[in-house]
Amino acid sequence: MSDEAAHPGDAAGAAALPLTEATSGAGVGARSVHAWLEELLSRAVRRYNRRPRRATIAASTGVTERMQACAVIRRACVRSALAGGATGALSTGAAAATAETNGLGGLVAIPAAALALGGETVLRLVLHVRMLCELADLFGLRFDPDEPADVWALLALTFGVAEHPQDTDDPAGVLVRSARERGSDVAKQLAARLAGESVARNLVPVLSVASSSIASWFVTRRLGDTGRRYLRYRRALDGALCDEALRPHLDRLFDGLWFIFTADGRLKPEETALLAAVLRQLPASARAGLNERLADDIAWIERLRGVPEGARAPLLCALEIAVAVDKVASLRERKLLGHAAAALGLRVDEGGLDRMVREFEEVGTLCAAA
Repeated sequence: MSDEAAHPGDAAGAAALPLTEATSGAGVGARSVHAWLEELLSRAVRRYNRRPRRATIAASTGVTERMQACAVIRRACVRSALAGGATGALSTGAAAATAETNGLGGLVAIPAAALALGGETVLRLVLHVRMLCELADLFGLRFDPDEPADVWALLALTFGVAEHPQDTDDPAGVLVRSARERGSDVAKQLAARLAGESVARNLVPVLSVASSSIASWFVTRRLGDTGRRYLRYRRALDGALCDEALRPHLDRLFDGLWFIFTADGRLKPEETALLAAVLRQLPASARAGLNERLADDIAWIERLRGVPEGARAPLLCALEIAVAVDKVASLRERKLLGHAAAALGLRVDEGGLDRMVREFEEVGTLCAAA
């Protein structure tokens, strides 16, 4: 993802979530459903990227990120709900036709209902991808169609087909696997999950019209909310990720993001996705002993003392943004930030931190360089 094409992290993530992979076997059978979904997602992103860019969020317009993003998400929810309701109606019709004809009508109705379920799965994916692309546009970002790592991560985390780092004794391993996970692996699990949800929602005739419509609405809403928060995080921290003075020390930034994001409890999906995006940019050597590093915030503070002078201010600025971007700078986060600043020989700008919180809350992006 980037302002123009792909974010440097996505380029570095070529080994993380590649668009295609060689499948075993030969002939038509080798092209599985998940491989087809990969191509579908890539084409959807590429097609959207041909469109003119939308106006990005700006404080001067008086239109906030929440207002614009909610409008995008609402449109996608309506479309998704209509698709779900239509599928439920077809399933109900298939059941009625089968019952009224003593099963004879099922020869036509049941395959038609099955095709409708498959069609809904595909349509939902396209609607979801388009919604994420529209949200990215609001932040001046575009997904890379050849390496849509961010999209796969958001889908995997929202639909529960990815592990949570804090649910295991190997959080670093989970994040590394998330950063390296192939798009085909996510697509395989996602295809099964979407198809299973579609079938489950349409099992009961008549009620399936409402249940499918409502479930589609809420799933789309959940993905949209996660996506807009992740994009706000990504936009806010893009400057730090591209700062040449800071790039040699991204391992310290990564560790700091972990401690800040976990200071108040459980990682949110957007925070997990951002950590995976930063991890894709780290060299293999920086991943050595990662579990031990993520369990020892005191050692991280000590390691900050070795950051050279030219990288200290950018690193502290990035950590301040990480504290403010969720719109709440808690006491634990402020204390951790204060210890980090002291190790860097700097001081936290409390007024600037409060200003950033307000700008994220009132506008959705920072109005000026922090």
